[in-house]
Amino acid sequence: MASRGAPAVSAPVTRVAPAAPRPRPQPLPTADALPALPDLPPERRAIQIAGVAQNDSGQLPERQVDADAARARGLTVVDLSDGWAPAILDGASYRSVFVGLAADRGDGDGQPLASGERNYLELYGIPPALSVLRRRFLIDAAGACARAFDADTLLAVDQIRTWGASTEQKELARHQARAVRLRAALAAAGADSLQALAEVGDARTARDAREHLRFEAERLAFAEVEKRLACEGLMDARKHKPGAYDTEMRTAMLDFQQKQTVMDQADIKRATLEALARSPKENDFLALRRVLTERAMHAAGFIEDGSVGNSISDPAYPTYLGADGARHRVPDLATASLDATLNALGIATPDDAVAFFRRRTRDDFTWLKVAVRLPPPPEYYSRAMDLSVEIDRGDVWYDFPFDAAGVRQPQPRERFPQLTLYVKWHGERVPLVRWRTTVGGWRGELASDGQEYYRYKGSDIGPRVWRHIVTAPVWIPPATSPLGSMVKEKRVAGTYARVTNYDETGPGYMSAYGMVAAIHEEMRKGPDGARFADNGIRTHGSFDYPSLRGRFSHGCHRLYNQLAMRLFSFVLEHRRWRVTGPVAAGYRRAFFSKGEVFEMRLPNRGYYRELQPPIPVEVLEGRLKGTLTKPIAGYVPKPGVTYVSRRPPKASDTPEDKAGGGDTP
Repeated sequence: MASRGAPAVSAPVTRVAPAAPRPRPQPLPTADALPALPDLPPERRAIQIAGVAQNDSGQLPERQVDADAARARGLTVVDLSDGWAPAILDGASYRSVFVGLAADRGDGDGQPLASGERNYLELYGIPPALSVLRRRFLIDAAGACARAFDADTLLAVDQIRTWGASTEQKELARHQARAVRLRAALAAAGADSLQALAEVGDARTARDAREHLRFEAERLAFAEVEKRLACEGLMDARKHKPGAYDTEMRTAMLDFQQKQTVMDQADIKRATLEALARSPKENDFLALRRVLTERAMHAAGFIEDGSVGNSISDPAYPTYLGADGARHRVPDLATASLDATLNALGIATPDDAVAFFRRRTRDDFTWLKVAVRLPPPPEYYSRAMDLSVEIDRGDVWYDFPFDAAGVRQPQPRERFPQLTLYVKWHGERVPLVRWRTTVGGWRGELASDGQEYYRYKGSDIGPRVWRHIVTAPVWIPPATSPLGSMVKEKRVAGTYARVTNYDETGPGYMSAYGMVAAIHEEMRKGPDGARFADNGIRTHGSFDYPSLRGRFSHGCHRLYNQLAMRLFSFVLEHRRWRVTGPVAAGYRRAFFSKGEVFEMRLPNRGYYRELQPPIPVEVLEGRLKGTLTKPIAGYVPKPGVTYVSRRPPKASDTPEDKAGGGDTP
């Protein structure tokens, strides 16, 4: 939205490096080729593409083969059907909800979606089903939206600042006033452009010129964002006020970011602009790559993703000792498995993907699987791997983050918490993955007097074990937990009703524990053998992805939901375990909200599996910062809050109050 009379000068353009060209698919090796068997039952069907040359009808030579025969040949059968879910969900009732969410058939409560509704839940650990990607590709293949916006204008800025309605009007007024000053300055200086003023004007004029150019470039880019969101069908232009970042546009932007797994949370930053500047078909291709990576990694029972070093080509990248006596780099099996799967499907480009989906009907995704020659597992793989975990808490501050005057004090961290999974091999620990995680810190907590205080919610240090892995875990609200957010509006039988909100308790992707958790237990030796104590700490998945980028938990170690499911599916594939099953909770609580009585019932804590033996976990103290070497115990008053009590009440230290822990089965 350019100002009238203001000189139009483009801001410098920051270009995005083009993606590296991908090699064309290679022909199917003769040794992997299986005979075509068109009359197999759905559970036995898989596909193979016999070569890379098209036939007379322009189709790749694809055949249906026996999945069992493919496995016998040493191939991996990668499930592309809409019925797929990570192996960690097997046996849990939540599996059907996961499948419905991925295929855009149901919501988080297992209820059918309304016509036209879509689930954009990949950021929360639920990647779209292949039939959902098929719909996207076939719509976007027409290319209408690719021509509806200007990518260079979007990439001419590194962010677009946005405000609420009242602040936005003030900023626009300031911009108009600045334009008037600059016109006068141009005339007085005899300059021919704002760029010249920005370079040689006095300090204030130069600053005004630079800000004006930046603002103008952002408003031009904002107009292209509007076009893109409307064309993609995410925003109803009839409900949107042009030029304003209103509710309609903000909601559409959040949907776009979740669809493209951009973590900007409705802010329009560089990552969002780059996703907006790509064609819809290119974004679809990136989504397909992410989906196929998860499918292939789960099918093979792999975990290594190149995260244990900066680059697999770096001389310092971790290695392991092979049976041949040589050192070998820990592989990046995620990239290798994706490449092999794409090759098996004859896909190297977005147009190849479009052709693949055009060959398929929606019904094909009730059974579709592909036989793939994946890379061989490293030689340290076995059915009972000697696994261990180390969690480095990074930089830790125990000091209260406010001074005596109530001013927040900076507590910078250079080293953030990390979780590393190791395997013991030939007498050394070999790192397999290293992922960002969280630790506890200063958090607000409701005390027994009904007022909120600060409390240091720390993460236990020292040796622990993972003995129980819980699928679809349930968070049990402690008695002191406020239930004000435990009611939501939901469309039921065609009308909206207020119902108990189980989003935070779970089971579900928005649960406080995500979709899978491992309980940290302290193992104590006694006269009757080992005893285990649960202090309420878990390693678990989380929908709260911003917390994994620098914030704190209440003491637990969070992972992105999809990584948590990949990790614990891998653990179950390579450790011995037994099913404990749903563990009873028997939780029931009645509460009031806006004059209505609601009831929360949590019959169980989740679907438990017991590892035999448990996996050792070592939580390191980290690097202590500040002046305190131990955390402050109990509640600390919040600055600026007037309290009824002279002193804070005693804080509970039970596992239930810490993180929903307690006795373990």
